Amino acid sequence: MSDGILDLLPGAPMRRSLAQISMEAEPIVRVYESRLWRRGPHVALVLGISFEREQELILRAGALTGSERILDLACGPGIYTRPFARRVPAGSVVGLDLSLPMLRYASRRVREQGLHNVLLVHGTALGLPFAPDHFDLVNCCGALHLFPDARRALAEVHRVLKPGGRFTVAAFRRSDGPVATLRNTIGRRLYGIDAFSPRDLAVRLREAGLDAVECLHARAAWLIMSARKDPGSGEAPPPGPQEVPSGPRGGRAGPPPSAA
Repeated sequence: MSDGILDLLPGAPMRRSLAQISMEAEPIVRVYESRLWRRGPHVALVLGISFEREQELILRAGALTGSERILDLACGPGIYTRPFARRVPAGSVVGLDLSLPMLRYASRRVREQGLHNVLLVHGTALGLPFAPDHFDLVNCCGALHLFPDARRALAEVHRVLKPGGRFTVAAFRRSDGPVATLRNTIGRRLYGIDAFSPRDLAVRLREAGLDAVECLHARAAWLIMSARKDPGSGEAPPPGPQEVPSGPRGGRAGPPPSAA
């Protein structure tokens, strides 16, 4: 543990897109959750929804009771991690991100707000270091469009969700037409930024093994959806070589067991 972060990618060379590299820039880290960016009225205009309304939809879809295990996937500065932690005082929240600068910022805010049920992990969405059937809720807001392999990330989400567990996601939206599809392909290749139509993302969610797919918002440039892992799902495939705990329920997160 360093700076309150469990680093599972120490010195690991990873290929990053231009968009992912931008998430390492200190100026972006500092303003991300401010009114200059994520909470700003100009961003709400582009996305067709304010951040406050988005957060309301996500928290409602999560149907939290106070003791859940939550994974905030690609948590960034912890803009969702901290509200989740306050909603589950008897539970725990893991915030995982590829950007160490974002995680350092998140760690400072977690300490400032006295949240003791949060564990921050430096890792990748394409190989989640958690056991199968582990989380009650996985949230991924503002990052699925940055993943180089969204299908693989969604398969990992399905694997780590408990049967009946929920998945909430917000990402860039596009239409289904051929022009929009071509424009999206160019953007993905040049900048590493993807986008999804409601139909496209619904298909991907179902292909990953999720059901009860619901579209919560599909306006302007933003798409918000929720889904569920079938309550009757069997055990997912074996996890990768490293696993980390979800953090103690209601207690301060600690290092992983050595035999994980």
